[in-house]
Amino acid sequence: MEVVNEAFNVAKQLLKSTVPPCTVTIDSADHYEVRAINPEKSKNILLGYVIKHADSITVGFNDKLGKNKMKQLFSDYLLQKMNAQGRIRIHDMNHQLHSDMQEAINNLMRYYNEENWYLS
Repeated sequence: MEVVNEAFNVAKQLLKSTVPPCTVTIDSADHYEVRAINPEKSKNILLGYVIKHADSITVGFNDKLGKNKMKQLFSDYLLQKMNAQGRIRIHDMNHQLHSDMQEAINNLMRYYNEENWYLS
């Protein structure tokens, strides 16, 4: 359980690094979710989330980006681990997962910013 708690906390911290300009929409002991907001369009879109289970965590990202955009934003390693819904099941947060998730979150932030999802 300690490994799961540690993985959850690491993933949560990675997602917290996006706030602001993203908005936390769920913040509980076992679920954390961040969304990008576009006030002009009165819309929001999932940036990412983490959910803690008894034996693992699930990290998820927007699965509506399309295959080509996913290849640009996520490493091959993350794409191999990711299911069709943009979810990754993690039992232990290794160094490769940590660094690739950080890079993916940075890429998502840059992409959404270019698409005007963060307006001040």
